Parts: sequence; structure tokens; C-alpha cells
Amino acid sequence: MTVSPARTALIVVAGAARRVLAPWRRRFDSGAVTRRIPPHITILFPFVRYVDVDAELLERLRVLYAPVAPFEYALASVQRFPTVAWLAPDPATPFLALIERTSAAFPEHPPYGDPSLDPVPHCSIGIVDDPGSLDAIVRELEAGLEDVLPIGCTADAMTLLEERPDGRWSVRAMFPLQGA
Repeated sequence: MTVSPARTALIVVAGAARRVLAPWRRRFDSGAVTRRIPPHITILFPFVRYVDVDAELLERLRVLYAPVAPFEYALASVQRFPTVAWLAPDPATPFLALIERTSAAFPEHPPYGDPSLDPVPHCSIGIVDDPGSLDAIVRELEAGLEDVLPIGCTADAMTLLEERPDGRWSVRAMFPLQGA
């Protein structure tokens, strides 16, 4: 067994999409399913080591997200990065605002560890080692999800996930979006 670095992530869980996406994620992103990572849109990863999460940080996150209003979005279309099939949230703007808000509060933790990166909000549903195999997966996802997309979702909380030493992830805390 590989010992993980015990990382954390800030995400918006796409809870309404969980059941619909479960068979596709088991087939095409089984590693995330095995590690108990829910379908989500990443706001900040990597964040702090889980051993560095304390009451002060949890309160800081609660205060950061409480003024943000909950919002509706849809997972609307199958898209791709070179080795990842994903669903695009529509609208993406509220996620970009959350990423910007979080990055401004924690500049020492740039999205995906790269300060030059322009993050694209997405919900991963397939990951491949060989980029050449992604075309077939994207076609299968487009055909299989055609009748269920868009999937309506509500972003009403930020979730702090923590990676355990065995590589599995669990919810450490949730921060309700309570703005008007």
C-alpha cells in the first residue's frame, strides 16, 4: 500500500449527479470511486495537509464562504482535456468566482499547485493513461448521457475533503453558502 501525502481539497459536491454518474465513474474513473471522491467541481486542490487543519482554519473557511449565495447550475456537456473526460458546469462563472475568492484568501496554495494556471471548472468522469483512448470514451459518454444531460444541481455548500493515509478521501467539514 502506498502512503499518501494526506492532502486536502475544497470542492463543490455535485450531489444531484451522483446516482446518474455512478456507473460511468465506476467504468472510467474507478480510482476516484475507490478513493471515495464524490462527483464534484474542484475549487482548490491541493490545499493544506490534513494535519494542518485546525479550528482556526475551519472558522476562516466558514467566514470566507458564508456570504456567498447558493446557486443553481447544470452539468451540461461532455468535454475533454488531454487525458480527462469531464462535464462542463453551466454557468461556470460562479465557480470561477469561488476559485478567485479562495485563491485570494490563500495565495500560498495556487490551484493545482501552479500559479500560472487558468483553472477550468469541471466535473471529471473519466481519466485515461493513454490520450489516444479518450476519443472512444468521450463518444460513449456523449451517447450514454445524451438523454440525461443537462443534470441540474445546486451549489449550497463548500466541502473540505481530506485524504487519509490509506489514500481514501472523506469529508472533513462543510461550509454552507448563506448569502442573499
